[in-house]
Amino acid sequence: ALRKSFEAYFAPSVVKKIMNHPEMISNRGEKKELTILFSDIKSFTTHSAHLSPDQIRKSLNDYFEAMVEIVFQHGGTVDKYIGDGLMVFFGDPEPQPDHAFRCVRAAMEMQQKVRQQGREYEQEGSIPIQIRIGINTGEVVVGNMGSTRRLSYTVLGAAVNLAQRLESNAPVGGILISQRTYDLVKDDIAVENPRQIEVKGIDVPVSVYEVSLPERPAAR
Repeated sequence: ALRKSFEAYFAPSVVKKIMNHPEMISNRGEKKELTILFSDIKSFTTHSAHLSPDQIRKSLNDYFEAMVEIVFQHGGTVDKYIGDGLMVFFGDPEPQPDHAFRCVRAAMEMQQKVRQQGREYEQEGSIPIQIRIGINTGEVVVGNMGSTRRLSYTVLGAAVNLAQRLESNAPVGGILISQRTYDLVKDDIAVENPRQIEVKGIDVPVSVYEVSLPERPAAR
């Protein structure tokens, strides 16, 4: 039962390590610098209004299955599903010095996969999926949180909130990263359109960068 629960959040290789070394999952909250990713499907509610419940379920399940597979390939942890949104983080429970790079590479593959899926869905008359992705690196509190009836291995903190704000400001089909994430990946990841944006809850403008992606499709 424990293995089944862990498999929903962690990559198979990480699950195996946790089962052998359960101390990897701390019962106490810990402060760590991690990289957090939020993704969201553009206009999902509008598009899904014209589909049957079973079509909606199938489209979302297929989409999440593909996204989580990519996250796990790069060693990420699934935090939660938020409607048609996804929240994941990198760097815990298995320490990853390159967690920012892993996260951005995963995001790039997610966008590539969504383009492929989107073409297939349109041919089937289903939801024309396009997503936005926001990524931030910063200090968070990570651990099992919730009630005795329902615990969730999750992250909390201002860095999480900023990642979510970046997702809402990201271009459709694009990836928006923070200054801290950029500082950690700039030698390996090409970016474009550096700028500052106003973000709700933060008094000063935030520096952001768009990850360079080939042939980003026009928003529909």
